[in-house]
Amino acid sequence: MRRLFAALSTAVAMGFGLFMLWGLVAGSGFVNSYANNILKLVLPTVAIGVLIGLLNLLGVHFGRIRRRERQWGYSLIVIVAAAAVIILWLLNVDDVNRLLLEDVQVAIESALAGLVLFALVYGAYRIMSRRVSWGNFLFILSLLVILIGALPLRETAFIADVRAWLLAVPVSAGARGILLGIALATVVTGVRVLIGQDRAYRE
Repeated sequence: MRRLFAALSTAVAMGFGLFMLWGLVAGSGFVNSYANNILKLVLPTVAIGVLIGLLNLLGVHFGRIRRRERQWGYSLIVIVAAAAVIILWLLNVDDVNRLLLEDVQVAIESALAGLVLFALVYGAYRIMSRRVSWGNFLFILSLLVILIGALPLRETAFIADVRAWLLAVPVSAGARGILLGIALATVVTGVRVLIGQDRAYRE
């Protein structure tokens, strides 16, 4: 019975996967129309999944507050913030929502981004205190160029140009390489599902 269920789930996954792939390749026609309708059915499922995740998150924090676990005050802050955002969204108070987004969330994100500076400097100190190598030296040099080049000073104009080149060429190339790796991994995972070789179907 277990093998039959595994074979049935594999057949359903492969069938829907091939049908959706056919609909995307076709571009138009009844296959593409049915594929779009299936996608419209999937979107509410994703929304329900997000809602279940939110309820699970609130349930976990309610449990921490009820059991008076260590640092349960943070759980109380999470619940109050989530309730406030949901209530304001239901009441459609645009001014307050914009205030929370621009003056609260953006300020917190900026503060966290500022902490990255100290994390990088501390990481550079730890690296150089353990072992000095060409890789560590290159990391420190790149860090200094990026940080000094971001300063709005006339004396650092040349370093700012080097920083702009680093961000435009090597960093951009690395980011594109990471995105290509993610795309290839996604394709490989999709192919494994389509041919029934995914681990979930073989167990």
